Amino acid sequence: MMIYDCRGLEVTAANPAAVLAFDRAIEAVFGHRTDAGAALEACLAADPEMVLGWVLRGAAQLLLARRECVAAAEDAIQRAERSLAARGGTVRERRLVAALRAWVAGDMRAAAERIDEALALDPLDGLALKLGHGLKFMLGDLAGMRRSLERTVPHWRADVPGCGYVLGCHAFVLEESGDLVQAEAVGRQALALAPRDVWGAHAVAHVFEMQGRVQDGIAWLEAQSAQLPGVNNFAYHMHWHRALFHLALGESDQVLALYDTAIRATQTDDYRDMANAVSLLWRLDAQGIDVGRRWDELADLADARGADPTLAFAMAHRAMALAASGRRDRLVQLIGELDRWAVTSGASQARILRSVGLPLLRAIAAEAAGQPDQAVDLLFPIRARLQSLGGSHAQRDLFHWFLTDAAIAAGRRSEAFELLAERTDRHAMTDWAADRLTGLVAMAA
Repeated sequence: MMIYDCRGLEVTAANPAAVLAFDRAIEAVFGHRTDAGAALEACLAADPEMVLGWVLRGAAQLLLARRECVAAAEDAIQRAERSLAARGGTVRERRLVAALRAWVAGDMRAAAERIDEALALDPLDGLALKLGHGLKFMLGDLAGMRRSLERTVPHWRADVPGCGYVLGCHAFVLEESGDLVQAEAVGRQALALAPRDVWGAHAVAHVFEMQGRVQDGIAWLEAQSAQLPGVNNFAYHMHWHRALFHLALGESDQVLALYDTAIRATQTDDYRDMANAVSLLWRLDAQGIDVGRRWDELADLADARGADPTLAFAMAHRAMALAASGRRDRLVQLIGELDRWAVTSGASQARILRSVGLPLLRAIAAEAAGQPDQAVDLLFPIRARLQSLGGSHAQRDLFHWFLTDAAIAAGRRSEAFELLAERTDRHAMTDWAADRLTGLVAMAA
């Protein structure tokens, strides 16, 4: 039977209770909250064949970017397809099932296109909007993220349930596009409508980072801390942002305390948690700050995960953990395994590995072997394509700094000056950047 969700969209479901639970699940997904799973289970308990419930479950597996989760996603998609065959469904529901089918097959770009088609049919589809936003973020498709939101946001009036969360997504895209003043304004508007919008709060923190407003960033994140106990592992990422602000102030003891008590309080191998940890430890190392044996735990997890090709962004961070802990031979082995997979696979991530991911991994291995000149040769010509790895400017800044320091170590002053100039076009000048620039000027004198 057709039932309407909280935004007035048709949903194929057996009863209203299932749709109400699904609405709760989508709001929790928007807010990156820990109760999303329980709401989804309530939805499928009320209607075990609800197609959108299985779409959400499959998407949740794929967003983890773990090869062992693909089988669970496949099972969810088969359940959704059987539901469509037995009950029928809306065109929008069919587009979303087709999106997951493409994603499981490795074609993330086709999946994003099917999601866009679903969103074009019903711009108030919260699942399609948030899922498309996340998938394009993983693909580094900033233009696609912005295009989708600019078409959609006008439909989300302030009285539409979830409007604040959608504005939070828009704020993030504006920030990544360099529209910092508008991003801050929209992000604050998002929080006014949805005080639990951690993604919108995160977008404003990005603005402060890009503008070098360190004290504003710390105060902002401290003000948001009351929301974090109900947030999933995205809370660790919020603590990571706060650590970056403290690092900019030279407060390394505070950074390490945040690392131990918040960022790595739970030592998971979730690629997002690993990215937080790896990028922070690398920055500390690069500033000559002793991180003790903290690399070992990350390297053990990276070693155990092996050559998982599900997401090149994730593999790059695992490679840095292996290099930092002296496991270069293991890194070289994994590069070989990924290279063989990338040659034979037609998956989206295989193309990204061939274009950007493998050169980056080889550069990391070269630098670890004491060959910074080779690292620059590998990475400098393709640096503009690093966005295809996904993530934010703040996250990819790790790779930019890695390349800059390799250029300095190799004595390649012109490349290093160019890299610093490119970075300061996007970011406010930090003490770290100023130190490197001062050193380069001295080298050139």
